[in-house]
Amino acid sequence: MELLRSFSECMNCHKPLAGRRDKKFCDNQCKAEYHNKNKSYGELYISSTQSKVRHNRRILKTLSPEGKATVRKEILDQMGYDYRYFSGIFKTKANLYYLVYDYAFSPIFEKGIEKALIVQRQDYMDRLTLEIWKKS
Repeated sequence: MELLRSFSECMNCHKPLAGRRDKKFCDNQCKAEYHNKNKSYGELYISSTQSKVRHNRRILKTLSPEGKATVRKEILDQMGYDYRYFSGIFKTKANLYYLVYDYAFSPIFEKGIEKALIVQRQDYMDRLTLEIWKKS
């Protein structure tokens, strides 16, 4: 069995390869770069969306280290929170919460000031059943 191959090129950087006969990349970094460059539009969109949701979660976690906090909307804005990206919705009689994995926020107004009530996810939030097809 031949372990060395005649020098062919890395599929990403096109540098000569040595080693196993079926080797396609210089290293793991070249392999990752190649696959990232060749992702379909759909895969790139999913990856980008997940990244934005994770970014939003980090912001909520940072602002609510004790599991519950109220902050001004402008702080979320300054930290780059993107309100279009969340992972679910939880509705109570009083509030609508936008879930971001294990954190959630509800837009509230206190004395005319826009704020966000941030909470850590609770088990009862999993029991919600939305009747999205129900006619009003």
